[in-house]
Amino acid sequence: MYEAHFRLKEKPFSISPDPRFIYLTAQHQEALAKVQYAISQRMGVSAIYGDIGAGKTSLARRLWVLYADDPTYNFAMMVHPNFPSTFQFVKEIRREFGLDKPPRSLSDALDELQEFLLTEHTKGKTTILIIDEAQNLKPSNYETLRQLLNFETNTQKLLQIALFGQNDLATKIDRQPELKDRITLFGALTNLTFDDAVALIDFRWKVAGGDKHPFDADALEAIFKYSKGLPRKISKIADNALIRAMSSEIHSINKEIIDQVANEVRLTEEFENTVKNKSNKSTTKK
Repeated sequence: MYEAHFRLKEKPFSISPDPRFIYLTAQHQEALAKVQYAISQRMGVSAIYGDIGAGKTSLARRLWVLYADDPTYNFAMMVHPNFPSTFQFVKEIRREFGLDKPPRSLSDALDELQEFLLTEHTKGKTTILIIDEAQNLKPSNYETLRQLLNFETNTQKLLQIALFGQNDLATKIDRQPELKDRITLFGALTNLTFDDAVALIDFRWKVAGGDKHPFDADALEAIFKYSKGLPRKISKIADNALIRAMSSEIHSINKEIIDQVANEVRLTEEFENTVKNKSNKSTTKK
């Protein structure tokens, strides 16, 4: 596609969560550090939440890079946690840790999982469960997580859990006070600043083998405006802009191209509605 046109080794703005392309802003670094601290201290459970496209899955993948190949950890990541029953949820957790023997009952499944966690602990291993899209958990399975936190020694939790989800994850946790009370660390991801958005574009361009990215100053401003500082939308706009530039046989991207792309991917109307809503709120306050 456009890689040859821009002399790139690969696509810089794919929305797949490739760990090599993760740009950690200060807030992403803080959120990652919180989760790592909770894991290192075996504190039990931490939760990170934010808007769609704010970089939560990228952070989860970053943890996968940090822990999955380290023999001192047992690492599992669940990306589709919307299981209709507690039994199915627990069976999937077991399967992620390699416990494939079908349990006869929920009680047996939990007992065998606890035995596995205790055995791994005596080996000096830390067992980590990452749950992405955790806002999709059934209410009963939030309670299941609380029960899993009862698997502990006198000083440490046997299972380290990190929840990543959209903003309503925080609301759903609020409705589970017994679980909320056990969450040691919360982290919220907000929209990027303009400087962070530009740094993300530059970082991903260079990882892909490029030198100077082709977006002029006005184009960068437009990308930030339409994306509202959300990393996934930044990548979506930038990727489509590169396709349009290639098809037009040009190597520089200006605001006009970004405006056209924003219209094509239906971000223009979204932006205008956001502005309109803010204006209406301002008028109401007056």
